[in-house]
Amino acid sequence: MLTSFKSRSLSIASSVTISRCLLASFLLLTAITRFTATDSQYFTKQLLEIGLPSMPWLAAGVGVLQLIVVVALIMPNKRCSQIMLYIYAALATVPLWMLLTHPVWIEALGGFPAIGAGQGLIKYLGIAAVSLYLASYYAEHTRVNKVAVKLVLAGILLVMVWIGGMKFTQIEADGIEGLMSTSPLFSWIYSLFSVLHGSYFIGVVELLAVLGIALARWSDKAYVFGLAVAALTFAATQTFVITLPAYETSLGLPLLTGSGQFIVKDLVLLAACFILFAQRKPS
Repeated sequence: MLTSFKSRSLSIASSVTISRCLLASFLLLTAITRFTATDSQYFTKQLLEIGLPSMPWLAAGVGVLQLIVVVALIMPNKRCSQIMLYIYAALATVPLWMLLTHPVWIEALGGFPAIGAGQGLIKYLGIAAVSLYLASYYAEHTRVNKVAVKLVLAGILLVMVWIGGMKFTQIEADGIEGLMSTSPLFSWIYSLFSVLHGSYFIGVVELLAVLGIALARWSDKAYVFGLAVAALTFAATQTFVITLPAYETSLGLPLLTGSGQFIVKDLVLLAACFILFAQRKPS
């Protein structure tokens, strides 16, 4: 079973390696910020939102966990590493529950499904799915791996559909203007469109990617197109870290801001695109 599972194709092995690097990069970049007072205060605020007592150690504890998972990704063939990846995959679903317990909906737009702060939370489905995929791949758990592939697909579609749909609102258009206008990759959009219509344009592109991915059963070309647009989107957003900028240096070294942490989650969604591309079965 080991030979048949791991020798299916070189592209799958390559996608796993790329995914390990991207997940590790996300974890390392965000783990550093967990040891700051800003993140400690953020975690305390989230606990108070749901009536739990303050846990000043929680942010640092999450940071340590993330660093341990980074080590696990460096040595994924070890049984303890696979267990850690499974544990992290389970814990990564916790932020999704905040969609039910925290005020993440935009009341001015009628609440659900108009999502505000929750845009960062829905990305955790993809993060959990990629972690589960890597854990099951190295642990040779074929059935779990197949489920993980489906969750990886769901993670990409959830983000692309939901955030893409939000692009058709004025609130979202105003919210992304600062990101887009500072980036040489995207600022040209505002020379062709207004702030609102520029947002419409981006939303159309993202939903076209969703349509392409949804046509996988009928058209491999459409599927590849959809995955390519999604991957380019997730890769291009990383430039915002520099152009916004989405980091600060008040503590003597570059640390991601809240916006920066939101942006680098797309590294894991980019990994998800590589996984799906490698798993595809051209007709």
